[in-house]
Amino acid sequence: MRNGKIIVVDDNEAVLKTLRTILSREFKTVVCASVPTLLPALLREDDVDVVLLDMNFGTGKQSGGEGLFWLDRIRERPNPPEVVLITAFGDIELAVASLKRGAADFIVKPWDNDKLLSTVITAWNARSGRKQNSFRKESEFLSEETDSVVTLLVNSLLRKYATAYGKPFPGITPDALRKLSDIILSGDLTLLQQTIERAVLLSNSPSLDSSDFYLEDPSAPASHPVTLEEMEKQFISEVLADKKGNLTLCAQQLNISRQTLYNKMKKYDLSY
Repeated sequence: MRNGKIIVVDDNEAVLKTLRTILSREFKTVVCASVPTLLPALLREDDVDVVLLDMNFGTGKQSGGEGLFWLDRIRERPNPPEVVLITAFGDIELAVASLKRGAADFIVKPWDNDKLLSTVITAWNARSGRKQNSFRKESEFLSEETDSVVTLLVNSLLRKYATAYGKPFPGITPDALRKLSDIILSGDLTLLQQTIERAVLLSNSPSLDSSDFYLEDPSAPASHPVTLEEMEKQFISEVLADKKGNLTLCAQQLNISRQTLYNKMKKYDLSY
């Protein structure tokens, strides 16, 4: 049993009952509708994997125009389900037109049950693959965003304390950056500042390793935990105040371009 949601749209009740019986053997949720005008409501939650859509609604209609119309409406959605079209008329031109407009496949009535199931399963697999890719891309984006904020905070503090103690700007190893990342993700900005200041003050090495960043009690909870975005906003605010709104100096301290600084100030609604 596949954890998928299938919508079947056909104006023939006998067809709907038959398709529900066939598809329910393979898919957890099968929803039937006799009119396509219900599709916008049925698709609202973006949890549908495949729409099995008749191409003709109403007695005597054989052009397939309604099916193509609703195919277009479905494909216009930001994250559309796969669409398998059904018609009683084996029109090759209509089949080609539907495929060109984004249909996953095309089934002709009367259908072979095994062929129908195979077609819907293939469409479901395609949809599942797209969802996994979307999730992976979103995860990668969030990871990149996190890495960006971590790098900004760490480099800015390294530069701040190196300048304060008259030392060259040190490099930092990946292991050390991961250790500081854990502090940042815990939401403890004060601990982060203290840890980096101590490391810069006590080390004369051109590159700081994980062992240079000493934590008295790494398991202790943050006294005033904040989110990653709140931490970045708070830190940029402190730099803006420290540099008296001089954006060139702020950008240098943060180790970012002026344009990136502008973008972050706009994001957090910060003034200078």
